[in-house]
Amino acid sequence: MTRLRIVLPIVLLALTLQPAHAQQSTDEAAIRAVLARETEGWNKFDPKEVVSTFTEDAIWQNPFGVRLHGRAELEKFLTDLLARPGFRAGTSTAPTSAVVWSDERIDGLINDLSGHPMQPRHSYYLKVLVKKDGEWKISDALIMDIVHPK
Repeated sequence: MTRLRIVLPIVLLALTLQPAHAQQSTDEAAIRAVLARETEGWNKFDPKEVVSTFTEDAIWQNPFGVRLHGRAELEKFLTDLLARPGFRAGTSTAPTSAVVWSDERIDGLINDLSGHPMQPRHSYYLKVLVKKDGEWKISDALIMDIVHPK
């Protein structure tokens, strides 16, 4: 069984909205460090290291429908999983997918039909990227808008 790949490389599109390049670089470095620490935990079969990268109230779900709430549940599950010989027999492969979550607000939009101002648009974007033939491309995109009352 191939090792369950939880760690996904992250494309930091959301950070492009940050006004200062220095902040973007700092955030990107911090995010990459968290992902590297999580990957290292999986590679060392260390549930404590993996769990240290999650928030106390994290929700974690695997492809088999196991859904866990919080670090304590996750650590208990991973302690058992990472000790199993069948799981340890697997070998991770190079990441071939990434997930991006971004938060964007746009003010000042004008309705093309009426010419009237529109309410501010607040959107959350969830994008899945895949790497095929050495090139990253978006395979799925979901945009969720929140309408703010005037």
